[in-house]
Amino acid sequence: MDKIIETDVLVIGAGPIGLAAANLLADQGVNVMLVERHAGTSDEPRAISATDETLRVMQQIGILDRLAPEMLLDTGARYFGRKEQLLAEVHPASPRLGQPGKSQFDQPVMESLLLEATRARPLIDVRFSTEAFRITDGPEHVDTVLIDDDGKHTVRSKWVVACDGGRSPVRSQLGIPMEGSTQVQKWIVVDIINTPGDPERFSEFHCNGTRPVVVVPGVNGRRRYEFMLLPGEDAAAVTSPEAIIRLIAPFQRIAPADIRRAAVYVAHQRVALNYRVGHVLLAGDAAHMMPPFAGQALNAGIRDAANLAWKIAANVRGNGTDVLVDTYQAERRPHAVDMVRLSHRIGKVVMNVNPALTAIRDAAITASGIMPAAKAWLAGMKFLKQPHFTDGCVADPGTAVPKRAAALVGRSLSQPQVTLPSGDAVPLDTVLGTGWALLHFPHDRRAPLEVRQLGIDGSGTVANDGGARLALTGSTSVTDTSGVFAAVAGSGMTLVVRPDRYVAAATTPGTEQAAFEELAAYVPDLAGLRQVETRLPATR
Repeated sequence: MDKIIETDVLVIGAGPIGLAAANLLADQGVNVMLVERHAGTSDEPRAISATDETLRVMQQIGILDRLAPEMLLDTGARYFGRKEQLLAEVHPASPRLGQPGKSQFDQPVMESLLLEATRARPLIDVRFSTEAFRITDGPEHVDTVLIDDDGKHTVRSKWVVACDGGRSPVRSQLGIPMEGSTQVQKWIVVDIINTPGDPERFSEFHCNGTRPVVVVPGVNGRRRYEFMLLPGEDAAAVTSPEAIIRLIAPFQRIAPADIRRAAVYVAHQRVALNYRVGHVLLAGDAAHMMPPFAGQALNAGIRDAANLAWKIAANVRGNGTDVLVDTYQAERRPHAVDMVRLSHRIGKVVMNVNPALTAIRDAAITASGIMPAAKAWLAGMKFLKQPHFTDGCVADPGTAVPKRAAALVGRSLSQPQVTLPSGDAVPLDTVLGTGWALLHFPHDRRAPLEVRQLGIDGSGTVANDGGARLALTGSTSVTDTSGVFAAVAGSGMTLVVRPDRYVAAATTPGTEQAAFEELAAYVPDLAGLRQVETRLPATR
C-alpha cells in the first residue's frame, strides 16, 4: 500500500480561485497541498474584469502592489445602439472597499503572481502535473488518490476544495447536479497585443443588432474583442488570422503577430445544486458558470475562496464548528445565482438581433435619461448587487440596534484609510489583521476608533487538547476622517468583523453578549469574549 501523505486541506486546481484559496488558507495557519493536472498555470487570458472585492483579496494576499501596474484601474462601460448611437455610459459607484469598483486585468499575470505567493508560503505544497483520480470521504477525513509522473499516491486531508473548473471531475464524481442551461449563442473571443496609444477607461458594448461586439481595453497594448458567431459560420474559419483581421478592421488595424488568442466559446448559466458533500467543497467554476457580460465569473470565485478559507481553517484548528462550514453554501450560492441571472439579462440586451426589439430597447434606454432614479441606477452600475448575508454566520441585530447600523450586518466592511497614533495613514484592513476583529465606536464622535484583534490562544499557540483558542490579542486606536462609518460614529456600538471582512454583528453594550452567544454556534470561543473584552487596554 502506498504511503499516505497527510495535510490539512487539499486544493484541486491551480487556476486563480485555487491559488487564492491556497494562499488564504495558509495565512490562517493550516497546511495546504495544491495540485494541478497541467504542467503550470494557464497562459490564456480568460477572465478580464476584477471588482473591488477581488482587489481587496489580492491586497490581503499581498500581491496587489505588483498586480495593479498591470491593470487598467477604475473602468466603466459604454453601450451603443443599433445605429451606433451612445445609449448609456455607466461607471461603478464610489469605491467603498478601498479599491476601484471595476478594473481590467490580465489573467496570466494574476495567476503568476498568485503562484509566486504560494511558493513563498511554507505551509503550501504545490504540485503540478498531478491529477486527482478518486475521492473517498470518511467520518473524520477524506482520502484522495493522486496520479503524477511517479504513479499513484493517497493524500489524507481534513477537507478538499475543488477548484477544478466548469467541467469539474470532482463534481462529476460526487454526482452533484447543475441547475440552469447552456446559452445557444456562441461568441468569438479574440485577445490582441500591440494596440497603440493610451486606452480609454471604458469597455464598449456595440449592440448593433447584426453582429454585436464587445471591446475591452487593457494596459501594455492589450485589448479584447468579442464578436457574436453568426448562423452557418465555422469556428475554425472565423478564428483564422485572416478572418480575425477582417473582424477587427472597423476598430483598428492589426497584423497576425498581434493576435494573442482566438477561440469560440459557449456561455453556460449553471449553478451547482450543492456546494458541499461531506468534507468536499466546490468553488469557482466548479460551483457556478455564468455568461461573461457582467464580468462576474472570476469575481464570484474569489468571493468563494475568501468565504470558505477562514471557515475551513477554523474547523481544522478546532474553533469552528461543522455548522460554520455549512454556512459557505448558505452565504455564497444565493449571490452566485443572482450574478448568473444578471449576466444572462445583460447578454439578452447585448445579443439581441431582432430589428423590432432592438429599436424598442434603444428607445427604452434612451428614455431613462428623463428618469433620474433609473438613470442613476444604470449609470452607477447599481445592478451589480453586492453580497448581503441574511442567513449564515451572522447575528440578528434585533430592534435595539439602529436600522442604519443593523444594515451593515452581513455586508462587507468598508475599508477607508485610517490614521494610526504615529500619524501614518494605512488601509483599515492592515489594522484588522487576518482573524476576527472588533471595531468599537466610542460615544465621543471625536475620539479614535478602537480595533480589537482576536487571535489564537492569546499568543498564537495551540491548547493542550489540540484545539486552538480565540482570545483578544491587542488593540489599536485609529482615526477615520472619511465619514464612511457615519451610521455608527459616536454610538458606543461595536461591529464584530469576520476574517473575510464581512460584518457578523452590530451590537450595543446591552446586546453584545447575546450576539457573541449567537455566533458561538459557529465559533464557540466567541461566547466567552465579552467577559475579557474590557480588560484589554490599547497596545498601540
